[in-house]
Amino acid sequence: MPQPRILFIDAYDSFSNNITTLLKTHLQATVEVIRIDDPRFVFNDDAFLDFLNKFAAVVAGPGPGHPANPDDVGLIGKLWHLREDRILPVLGICLGFQSLALAYGASIERLKEPRHGLVTPLTHSETNVFADVGEVDVTQYHSLHAKLDASEGENDCNHWKQRGELLPLAWDLSDAMNGPILMALRHCQKPFWSVQYHPESICSSGGRQFVQSWWREACQWNANHQRKPIEVRYDSGRTSLDSAAVTIQVPGLSSCPVQRVSWKSAKCSPMTDVANIVELLRKPNDQEPIVLESGTRNGKPLNPETGRFSIIALPRTSSLQCRWSATTERLEINRGNKILSDRCIPVEKVFDVLDSLMEQHKASDGPNDVPFWGGLVGFMSYEAGLASIRVSPRGAHAEHPDAWFTMVKRSVVIDHAKGTVYVQSLGEDDDEWMCQTILLVGRATEDDAEQSTTKPLSGNVTMSAVRGPTAATYISKISECQSHLRAGSSYELCLTDQTLVSNASEPWDLYRRLRRANSAPFGAYMRLAAEEAGLSIISSSPERFLSWSRDGKCQFRPIKGTVKKVPGMTREKAETLLSSQKERAENLMIVDLIRHDLSGVAGVQDVHVPTLMSVEEYETVFQLVSVIEGSIPPSGRRIDALARSLPPGSMTGAPKKRSCELLNAIEGGEARGLYSGVLGYLDVGGGADFSVVIRTAFKWDDEGVWRVGAGGAITALSQPQAEFEEMLAKRESVLNVLLASV
Repeated sequence: MPQPRILFIDAYDSFSNNITTLLKTHLQATVEVIRIDDPRFVFNDDAFLDFLNKFAAVVAGPGPGHPANPDDVGLIGKLWHLREDRILPVLGICLGFQSLALAYGASIERLKEPRHGLVTPLTHSETNVFADVGEVDVTQYHSLHAKLDASEGENDCNHWKQRGELLPLAWDLSDAMNGPILMALRHCQKPFWSVQYHPESICSSGGRQFVQSWWREACQWNANHQRKPIEVRYDSGRTSLDSAAVTIQVPGLSSCPVQRVSWKSAKCSPMTDVANIVELLRKPNDQEPIVLESGTRNGKPLNPETGRFSIIALPRTSSLQCRWSATTERLEINRGNKILSDRCIPVEKVFDVLDSLMEQHKASDGPNDVPFWGGLVGFMSYEAGLASIRVSPRGAHAEHPDAWFTMVKRSVVIDHAKGTVYVQSLGEDDDEWMCQTILLVGRATEDDAEQSTTKPLSGNVTMSAVRGPTAATYISKISECQSHLRAGSSYELCLTDQTLVSNASEPWDLYRRLRRANSAPFGAYMRLAAEEAGLSIISSSPERFLSWSRDGKCQFRPIKGTVKKVPGMTREKAETLLSSQKERAENLMIVDLIRHDLSGVAGVQDVHVPTLMSVEEYETVFQLVSVIEGSIPPSGRRIDALARSLPPGSMTGAPKKRSCELLNAIEGGEARGLYSGVLGYLDVGGGADFSVVIRTAFKWDDEGVWRVGAGGAITALSQPQAEFEEMLAKRESVLNVLLASV
């Protein structure tokens, strides 16, 4: 006997997949998803009614906007006015809650202080859908609330009184600023229930018991009214990015059997300096080495979990390169001067191309511990991420690639934990190069090479060569963000800005200074060459965006919450500051957003949060870090974890799509470019690792200026001056390197 079906109506929220996962995991039902603006039903009520007949119940999801705006609620608004013979059980969440309340006489008003990412105790009636819930704390994401009548909240005895056709079921009575806030209600005659809070949040307790209790009530109502869902010809109509994936053969590249990785290893001193090895491997008239460096302190990794290995990738001028522009959608694949492919494709097909390239370069038998044997190394810009969520990129330069990857077949990897260096090749008959390189690497020791090989900066940099945001301009943008937050258009907006610096120093010299000034788990140096416009990148990012292992274990490590290291700042003091309601709310919103992103990958299993809001120490700051993990089975497509999660949620806010649209307007017409994008590798053995492009400077050859992005999450609790100072603190480590003079 088939399981009953639940319809979930998605209002473009960034927590929707967490709700559907909660339903699928704890209810004996299948869940089907449509969007609020499904074109088959928006203007065809009969088709929508027929479609609803196949479901036992509906869940009307959360989303940005106002319940009185038809564009924000779409099909959800139709649920409350179904004919008596077509009514079915409905659960509204957040926006769905407000839509139900508004439909039956409540007013929707702004809270004095929005409740975005705040966790509070729930006072409920202990009846109906709350009969088995017990004491719970719940997460709120809202700036609007439903008010049932003018006298609401005047005394406690009125909290449970029926108002018209609506009966309150739960309240937040902990908020002195806003007063009592209605958290749940039901319709007295119809099978409609709704909650203002988010039962699916990682910090909400009692979510399982609540949805199970609601489901029992819904099934009982169907049984009492002899309502049996029927099969109709419609399907959800929602095609996933994953199911649309296809293998794309790149011209000039033939499918080949799995390659074997050739490699040699040798012991090295824990104090061996990665930069000294790079100096020995650099060759004139060839591509610069690409460095993905894990910072160390006294010979030990800064963070053993994320910073055990440093990778020196050694591309050649003849290496395959793949470049794509979000502005023109032009994809070009070349090997040296030979163009293998030149066409226009949407961003989702770019991931198909990358996946196919990796499929055509699969390899085995490399050293098991080493995460990178060779593969594609490069970046995807913030604008590439915008394109992936159907937000028009702003101000992007048509000639500047938004995705740029280079195929690397030779590499040197340093294991900082074991004191071992690996020399690797995907080429046949490369023993001579490996033998020469392993001897060359042995010459790199912890002697004075750092001082002797680092060139002085070429001249002074004056403040007249610096262009950046003023306090007045940045604070004005913060106010604009908070206006949108109070209106219910977003829960959190990650506002950023760029500082431009003219500095003619060699990029490699600048990177060497940056790594000393701000050693980080995800340091990076890239010098990518092209006829149109070459690119230099120096990065000291502390933040892993996404990694997956060769057996399919995915990990995100978002950072939200920063305390600058100043004289007298201890870890204990930093932990106190980072435990504030504001800092935890910022982090929580991104954790819930990333859980949603990862849960949207086809086949993903066991999405969980092993680390929630832990304080980590870096060279110049203390930061609040969470870890989200899940597993993609062999039948799944791992690159979809990347495709589904761009741009990084820690750089956008939530809900992601609406927040990015708002930020496009607030930040002005200039593209973020690499800043807020991701940088890393796809490994021929099946793994991957990408960092978030922060604490980074990049320079296009045709512009001649370094760009340094910085910003922070703006919430309703943000203090504008403090946010401006946080932005300055984040850019300081990179900016100081560019401003250094001799």
